[in-house]
Amino acid sequence: MFAEPLIDDETPSFLLALTSSVGEASSRILARALEEWGFIPGIVGFGGHGSTRRARILGRVIMERTADQRSWLVERRGWRQFFDAQVPRQPVLVTVGRQRRITFADRGGYIDLTVEGHGLTPGWHDAWIQVLHEGDLHTLGIGEGESLTTQDALRLSGQTGHGSQRIRAGKPVRVSLRIAGDNEKFGVVSDIDDTVMVTMLPRLLTAARHSFVDRVSSREAVPGMAGFLTCLADMAHRQASAESTVPQASTHTQATHPQTKGKQTPVTSADPQTPQTSADSQHEALHAPLIYLSTGAWNVVPALRDFLGRLNYPRGGFLMTDFGPSNTGWFRSGFEHKRRELRRLARMFPSMKWYLVGDDGQRDPEIYAEFAREHPENVAGIAIRSLSEIEQFMSHGTFECLYPDALRTVPSSIPVWFGSDGDALGEHFRSVF
Repeated sequence: MFAEPLIDDETPSFLLALTSSVGEASSRILARALEEWGFIPGIVGFGGHGSTRRARILGRVIMERTADQRSWLVERRGWRQFFDAQVPRQPVLVTVGRQRRITFADRGGYIDLTVEGHGLTPGWHDAWIQVLHEGDLHTLGIGEGESLTTQDALRLSGQTGHGSQRIRAGKPVRVSLRIAGDNEKFGVVSDIDDTVMVTMLPRLLTAARHSFVDRVSSREAVPGMAGFLTCLADMAHRQASAESTVPQASTHTQATHPQTKGKQTPVTSADPQTPQTSADSQHEALHAPLIYLSTGAWNVVPALRDFLGRLNYPRGGFLMTDFGPSNTGWFRSGFEHKRRELRRLARMFPSMKWYLVGDDGQRDPEIYAEFAREHPENVAGIAIRSLSEIEQFMSHGTFECLYPDALRTVPSSIPVWFGSDGDALGEHFRSVF
């Protein structure tokens, strides 16, 4: 069992650490005040992914009145998603297959737990997270990282009554989890802003607009991108099934970037020790593992999941970031977030090759090229959506892409292709593969 922080704080700054500590104390005070108004700690499940040996589960503890209070956000302005009161250091029980682990949320209320030995088969499954009463754990001498046996599970209670041999627990919340099999050798990692969703704004302004202005249901998808990602994920799955290899053509040396030469295109009724498979497992797992990797805030994941589902994007996991001060900066580094998560995927899936999908409006080419140089054995190909001159200008203030030559350093064995939208990328992809 591993518990790694969602945010790296390697070199603490006194002022920023103090600010973060004050923020944590304020969150605790707010949570206690909301308790007096009838709110209780609840779980927002972000999802999970893993192999048959280990799985990573992500979520957050916030104060809420009812378990489905976030469903109405789909038709509301984005700023309402940020009226969350996180619960720092809240103990929770995470159930993944036959494993049950206790962990504590971080100071932002985030849960990030990696569990080994879960016993789940490849496909989609349901993991579970539920809030535990901190005082009861202390009384029973149960600490972070400990396993719960069946006897321990019988002591769990969702009731408010006191008892020296019972642990008061909240309602278990389902978290969708994708397990990749050992024979699945290919997967897809896709950016979101300006790759899946049209934004045409600098990343900071994009986050602000999506967070505080847009209606969640009114965001615009990049034309053809749902079909392209589906095609890519299906192809990756077929490659794994056939145990084939990616063609070694050096396509990236032949493809000309459009900007440089012309425009181209739980505690449930089931036995907690028995692995529980989602009803959609067999159907949904017909495409390769897919991860949506974004610099956006975790708060928007429920809305993004709805957006992608309505527009028929392939089902996948999310790797987002927090949008507040840390010990090392007033704003989180989206660049470092993507670099860190790609490396973590390489560690979790050492034999998997990823198709990396992004856009040239910010730093995706630089990030993907660096990862391809460091881990060529983990990259199957790179697909970049080429923004128009207007989109480039709206994204970063110039008409040219920021890193036009970044992908020239990609190893020649890794194909690279460009396209103005999902249709163009799909046409190029089919011509190559």
